[in-house]
Amino acid sequence: MFELSVQPTEFDAVRGGVCAGRDTVKLFSGAQAILRLILEDQRFASTKVAVASSTTEPAFANRCLDVLPADMSGLREERVADVIDYRQVYPGRKGGQHFPALHKESGIPYDQMIFFDDCTYGDNCGDVARACSGVTCVRTPDGLTEALFQLGLEAWAAGKRGVVQ
Repeated sequence: MFELSVQPTEFDAVRGGVCAGRDTVKLFSGAQAILRLILEDQRFASTKVAVASSTTEPAFANRCLDVLPADMSGLREERVADVIDYRQVYPGRKGGQHFPALHKESGIPYDQMIFFDDCTYGDNCGDVARACSGVTCVRTPDGLTEALFQLGLEAWAAGKRGVVQ
């Protein structure tokens, strides 16, 4: 979000994302597929979804969440925000602020959480694993993919905690 020169406005189907001046904010294709899976697969009916972002532009990030379609095919009307149960979107550390706040807000124990993070300039997964013992953390440096999502689910189900890859 810090790279955007203006606040995002509306979703534009032609551009395939949220307009922010000349820029377009889009979801990774894997994230789109996983959002659709969460919406449509009964296995995820009781799953809670959270967003933790250390953006310096919370209003920009929140606007994108509010207007981006969860299903880019247009078959569903939900926005990404409709899938999210908890948001921690502000400057701060994932392990020091975001996850403790998510834990407090949701009441969900750390060992019931899976964290996917695409950060390549730091180690948010390591930070969360050290500060919030029990979270299963998966690095997604090229964006969330269906394969990495499955890896996280399988690691969590097998009782693996901390950074799993």
